[in-house]
Amino acid sequence: MGQLQANPKIIEHVNRLAVLIGGDVLVMLIFIWIGRASHGFSGLDLLGHLETTVPFWIGWFLVTPWFGLFRIDVSQNWRKVVPRLLVAWAIGGPLSLVIRNLFIGRPPVGGIILSFAIVMLTGSTIFMLGWRLAYAAWARRTQS
Repeated sequence: MGQLQANPKIIEHVNRLAVLIGGDVLVMLIFIWIGRASHGFSGLDLLGHLETTVPFWIGWFLVTPWFGLFRIDVSQNWRKVVPRLLVAWAIGGPLSLVIRNLFIGRPPVGGIILSFAIVMLTGSTIFMLGWRLAYAAWARRTQS
């Protein structure tokens, strides 16, 4: 009876995808932790952090796959990552704000606080771009 062997390319792809997803989750969580801390919220209020972060994870993960941001050929190339990320988050960010308002019981669009939206979308874009550019550089250097 033959042994079933895992394809190293598939394992590498799954590992890189896990790093990308884990990094995206962590970067958004860190950004929100910093934002909440700047407003005096406790760093130990995990539920509060999750209540704020989950709508943005939903918006991010609903939109970014459509722009190929989890494909190896895109994620390892900063020239492909930057424009796709900017367009994807230009759609996913506002969607996240609407989802957040639904979570907290505000009107979906009319309840968006403009200053929060500007800081959240600008800051999260900068954080995510920084992470994804660092990932692209790392992935290209470690590519098999």
